[in-house]
Amino acid sequence: MKLAPRDAAWVYLEQENTPLLSIAMYVFDTSTDPRGSMTPGEVRAFVAERVTTVDVFTRRLQRVPLDLDHPSWVADHDFDIDNHLEVTDARGGGWGELRRIASEFVGRGLDLQRPPWEMQVVTGLTDIDGVADASAVLLKFHHSVGDGTATLEMTRRLFAAQVDREQVTGPQTPVGPKSVRQAIPTISRQLRAFVRGIRHVSAAGKEVKAAVDSGDVRMPPRTRPATRFNGSVGPERTFDAASFLLDDVRAIRAAGDATVNDVALTVVSGALRDYLREVGEETEESLAANVPMSLRSLGHLESANQITVLQVDLHTDIDDPLERLRAIHTSTAAERDRKQRAEVLRSESLVDVTPGFVVRAINWIASRLPSSTSSVPYFNVVTTNVARGGVDLWLRGAQAVSTYGAAALTDRQGLTHAIHSLGDTLTISVLTTPNMMDDPERYVALIHAQFDSLAAAVGASTSTI
Repeated sequence: MKLAPRDAAWVYLEQENTPLLSIAMYVFDTSTDPRGSMTPGEVRAFVAERVTTVDVFTRRLQRVPLDLDHPSWVADHDFDIDNHLEVTDARGGGWGELRRIASEFVGRGLDLQRPPWEMQVVTGLTDIDGVADASAVLLKFHHSVGDGTATLEMTRRLFAAQVDREQVTGPQTPVGPKSVRQAIPTISRQLRAFVRGIRHVSAAGKEVKAAVDSGDVRMPPRTRPATRFNGSVGPERTFDAASFLLDDVRAIRAAGDATVNDVALTVVSGALRDYLREVGEETEESLAANVPMSLRSLGHLESANQITVLQVDLHTDIDDPLERLRAIHTSTAAERDRKQRAEVLRSESLVDVTPGFVVRAINWIASRLPSSTSSVPYFNVVTTNVARGGVDLWLRGAQAVSTYGAAALTDRQGLTHAIHSLGDTLTISVLTTPNMMDDPERYVALIHAQFDSLAAAVGASTSTI
């Protein structure tokens, strides 16, 4: 099965220090399993049995030399679960130990010669999310496998209460070329499609401009002031997180006539501003966030990654938290409307017809061009949001109690926030690199303080987790 262009682009755009990964973490209450914590052998047997029911876990990428055509998914006949699974005994460690393990896990890339996923199961954790004896599962996929929604479906199948032995496979289409000789005849076809795509996108761009000129569409600013998080990303990662009760978040949302995501963005906005203020780097101009939005409801894409990117103004220049919440709600709603317009979707569709070797060449050139130290294109930080549903996830007899995640860092985007909910809890997971933030626990404290300030501003009471 050949990768869709949107999925293949994640392969071409990856760089050494910035693996493009989708990462999920789950904490399981071992006390709900009558047999207690699992041994490494039991973990291996549990995972090995289940990964065979979803072909994503046992297939690898077959790339075409020089990326003259998009890669294909092929069965990995040498699949070995031990290349993908690691079991770690935390020996009674708590949140600090899980943070350390997670920071190392998210910083490691994947071997794309093998099925592009890895799992680390951490047993023997104590006092995690109110659980005295817990195990954690850290799971990473390469982004070519799919976006957060796609990988969530695989994860929920993996940790279902009962094994679903019906094999799940993707659509079967002819495998692409395996050699330069086989790929050469396709180049002219790809280039013709690319030229047609440029014309198509150019025409759509004129429609977008007309909508902007008429006032029907509002474009976000092209640049934002650069911060310490918009430099080169180092190889190391630092992970931390803040947790809140969903009922508290919903109370703020209702009082502010906003969405759960608006509340999270408002909290992040205030914490980002306060952190920069504390280190003497506050900007007068407002900062912005990259916020992925699913396009699945539109039903026009066949790729595993069905997202577009909103450039949401964080309104960091507004001190009052309630006023900032309302401003962010307005900006997010306007961006959502813009990104769902037919002419805007067409104007951003060139990725669907761009040959892989062209994407690689553009990325290579862009990575070597001098970049501004005073500004950054469109946004400063990344904030993703995926609701992971109820707590009906099981590691044998241990039930999931909470979830975390990590949004990948990219060059000049060294601070990301992954907003996830599971059951009655919402978490804001923070990923950065030590050369940009060496005290993430302070940033998390500011996130909590902002949440309390926002709750107070709307007159909502909150609970401590």
